[in-house]
Amino acid sequence: MEKIFKVLILYPNGKMMNPPPISVGIFTALLKENGFDIELFDTTFYSDPDGMGSDEAKEKFLMVRPADDSERSAAVLKRRMEDDLVKKVEEYRPDLITISLLELTYPVALSMLEAIEHYLKENEVTVLAGGVFAYSAPEIVLSNKNISAVCIGEGEGTLIDVCKRLSAGENYHDVQNLAFKRDGRIVRNPLRPLEDISAQPIPDYSLFKPERFLRPMGGKVYRSIPIETNRGCPYLCSYCNSPATLDMYKDRSDGGFFRKKSGVAIQRELRYLIDKWDAEYVYFSSDTFILFSDKEFEEFVEMYSEFKLPFWIQSRAETITEYRIKKLKEIGCHRMSLGLEHGNEKFRKEVIKKPFDNETMIRASKLIADAGIPLSVNNIIGFPEETRELIFDTIELNRNITFDTTNAFPYAPFHGTHLHKVCLEKGYITNEFNPGSLNVDAPLDMPQLSREEIGGLRKTFALYARMPKKYWPKIKIAEKADKEGKKAYSELRQIYQDEFFGTPKDDDGNTLTEDDVTRTSAVFD
Repeated sequence: MEKIFKVLILYPNGKMMNPPPISVGIFTALLKENGFDIELFDTTFYSDPDGMGSDEAKEKFLMVRPADDSERSAAVLKRRMEDDLVKKVEEYRPDLITISLLELTYPVALSMLEAIEHYLKENEVTVLAGGVFAYSAPEIVLSNKNISAVCIGEGEGTLIDVCKRLSAGENYHDVQNLAFKRDGRIVRNPLRPLEDISAQPIPDYSLFKPERFLRPMGGKVYRSIPIETNRGCPYLCSYCNSPATLDMYKDRSDGGFFRKKSGVAIQRELRYLIDKWDAEYVYFSSDTFILFSDKEFEEFVEMYSEFKLPFWIQSRAETITEYRIKKLKEIGCHRMSLGLEHGNEKFRKEVIKKPFDNETMIRASKLIADAGIPLSVNNIIGFPEETRELIFDTIELNRNITFDTTNAFPYAPFHGTHLHKVCLEKGYITNEFNPGSLNVDAPLDMPQLSREEIGGLRKTFALYARMPKKYWPKIKIAEKADKEGKKAYSELRQIYQDEFFGTPKDDDGNTLTEDDVTRTSAVFD
């Protein structure tokens, strides 16, 4: 009897972060189509060392409306992830292990690989790494003794080719899109043709826990499915990996990395996945959703009108028109996110490479508000060479934007980005890689803007962006991590919750009584 070739996908993730990844769904479907057996080990429901997941942090810092997430929270595991992984590997006995790598989750990946190192060595199991960090920094990833090769670029065809070679007992090292070490040097194979994303199988999410589809959106938890409408991004933001991907494929005859999925393919996925998972919500994953031609947009509107499910998108200010926003609202657009990143036009254009002006952002937010779509504004603070004054330019612009929620994330110098090189040149980071260096309140510690100050401004950003300026002296106290700062933040947070979200809670997430809020408000009257 022919042995079935077994593949184990490792998905290192933060606690309860994001919907199921589309890539894993596609890999699962392709592997099954080709007759391979597949299992998944997903770390999403294991507690972080600090006990706080991404969504919990967003709620604590007033970046999202609070929601009753008890069903998803009940699925969080208290066991050691490493122990469960060792058991999984020993029972399943995979022939190939793949692991998806992001720079932020790389420390989790290292823990996983270390836990199963004995099995890998004893059984000579190939480990194939993919994901943004794998192709952005292959020299770092391949320095790990437990990783056999990395995928440079798209992984669908590469994964299937590697599985076919290994299952037949053949050498896989000439497979396109692979990089690996030979005699201490990194060998990079040629890139394979780009995938036709409209012809790929519908993602298979059957390996994920049912709770993985639950997603808090605007204060309510929905059973959500992720849908890809385009792949890549045509913009050149200096903090993002997308420009490097565009550059990687710039001389290709197959049109470049940015591609749009056909309306027929999107419709096929929606019909199947909504029915399969009894979906209540659609989470469009594309970095910039509104990149349709006029004809494509009208086709999408007509197509999506069939489904009548609320959906979320993210886009850019330049893509917003009154007509398109009105039509998106009519077919179910429930929430939107726009990436502002910075409020100083000169800094945004010259450093971040986002060339729209402030008035474009203000106008876009007004059009979205007039259509009745709640808006979330994405900001980044702590860029190289940024000052406190520049951060307050971002705060001031947010105060002129019509939004439902706003956020501020500390800048992270990701490998493969233009600003990573700038940080190296300025001496804010070194070439020596430190796993987990991005998982702090603020990765950069600069003479003019300390790590502590960036962390404090991140915590209080929403307060500054929305509360009357009479509160600003108290908000500045709340930036501090000392006892006085924590007390001030807790009090201000309660007021913010009551005033703007209508669901006042204390710093531990407990609902406050009306008397609690009245007493807190009196402190600042």
